[in-house]
Amino acid sequence: MRITNQTILRGYNRNINRIAEQKTNSMQKIWSGRDFNRASEAPLSAAKALNVRRQLYNTAQYTENLKTANKFYTEAETSLLQVSEDLALIRETLVAACNTYKDRGDLAIYAQQLETKAKSLVSIFNTDSAGRVIYGGSNNDQMPFNILEDANGNAVTVTYNGVPINAYNDARKFPCSDDVYIDIGLGMVINQETQKVDPQSVLKISFNGAEVSGCGAESGFADIDINSIGPSKNYALDVYADNIKKTVYIRTGTSTDKQTLMGDIAAKIKEAYQYEDINVEIDPADPTNVPENTMVIDTETGTITIDNKTVCIMNNPNADPDKYSKLDFTNEVGYTDNYRVGLIGLEANKTYSFVVECGDKKETITFTAAESTGTDGNPNGEYNLKDTVTAINQALKAAFGADNCPHIDEDGIVTKEGEKVTVRAVNGDENVSVNREKTYSENYIQLTLDAAKALRNGDIEYANGCIDRIVNASESLLIKIADMGCSEEFIDFNINRLEVRDTNLKERQDDLEAVDPEYEITLLKQFEAIYNACLQMSSMTVGNSIFNYI
Repeated sequence: MRITNQTILRGYNRNINRIAEQKTNSMQKIWSGRDFNRASEAPLSAAKALNVRRQLYNTAQYTENLKTANKFYTEAETSLLQVSEDLALIRETLVAACNTYKDRGDLAIYAQQLETKAKSLVSIFNTDSAGRVIYGGSNNDQMPFNILEDANGNAVTVTYNGVPINAYNDARKFPCSDDVYIDIGLGMVINQETQKVDPQSVLKISFNGAEVSGCGAESGFADIDINSIGPSKNYALDVYADNIKKTVYIRTGTSTDKQTLMGDIAAKIKEAYQYEDINVEIDPADPTNVPENTMVIDTETGTITIDNKTVCIMNNPNADPDKYSKLDFTNEVGYTDNYRVGLIGLEANKTYSFVVECGDKKETITFTAAESTGTDGNPNGEYNLKDTVTAINQALKAAFGADNCPHIDEDGIVTKEGEKVTVRAVNGDENVSVNREKTYSENYIQLTLDAAKALRNGDIEYANGCIDRIVNASESLLIKIADMGCSEEFIDFNINRLEVRDTNLKERQDDLEAVDPEYEITLLKQFEAIYNACLQMSSMTVGNSIFNYI
């Protein structure tokens, strides 16, 4: 059988091209450091390598998340350290104001210093980090803390995300209180029923400012100025009672009687709370004997109370101003201008006195403590609180006039709508005690403002009561700072964990993808030797061309 030159030449070309291709592939592996460039070259190793690459990407993302969280926690801790320093200065200011004699001018200066410190605390809590408010919870649209001023320009009320800080005792009730989390590679778990993330599987990067600084108050009530109520008007009110918020929409009737109009508002509030665990009574016959957890609305004074808890009320900030009118009211929480007359434990048929100053009139009110008639379930001769309150109100009318007189309720609090009332005790063994109505805020910024107000009024006793609460707040703050430190240690631990994981994954990636340089260089040399040998043998294989003879 004869083999033609064309067949020999075709076989030679095929083999020399194959060897050249193998040599080129070997050179590419050495240059790139990769054992393969296409998944088809090593399907199993390629699948494993892709999985390792995905883990490397996730590890890099987790590490970046942790570094971001670390900066966030560091700034949060730094802010709390500044707050701790300011609380120490606030305490020193209060001690200096309360422990030595000061005239009203000196106390006003101390009050101004306290207000300045309160505003400084608000500024610290409104600090943002890379466009994210640290203590705003999930709120990034506005500064979470704000201070409202009274008609005289004095700072009086702290709000958090638009709600008075004393409105809720539960920090979770404030707007934007949902936690914000990031995935740090702990195996994020989502509850399929609630669609919420398991907090133990992620890292929280949001801080509730109301929780950190405190919220709520020991007790307090709200007063609606019934003179600001008009007939045939629309109102939208946010009512906060016992950690329950209700937005109440009201259309008053056509009556011009203020108490009737207040009754329209009271009826809507009662309707709003009818399905909650709060009873609502309007003008109860006996305000001292109402069921537990009952909201009491007095349509004569506009006062709203609930047990020893706090009630706050405000105009709904989202209501259309062209459609809804505004009401005037005060939230008597923290330091108030109200005075309490001690009516408990008086002796029946004894005469007592106290001084009331309202407007430009100052009158001494004298009354006789009433005894029971036996018709209200009490034995004859026992002291009767309700009839005594009625007797005091009659004495107030006689002294100030029926149309312009203060009013005392069965808690002993003397008020007059729209005016400040000052009550003082009269010297004598048989005269009643008088104390300013005292409640304290659980928020140390609000507590600072209340202490400033007390100093302006010369009420050293109330300001002195704020000192211990500021000290307690400072101790609680140190615990929160320690918690921040523990969280930062946890972040550092996870960063180290991910660095070790990254190193291990890169080693695994090298095992799957990287070429063995010693082996591949040796192989390349073999291919080069074979290729060169083939070239040298070409003269024996490839026939002479006609061009060789030209």
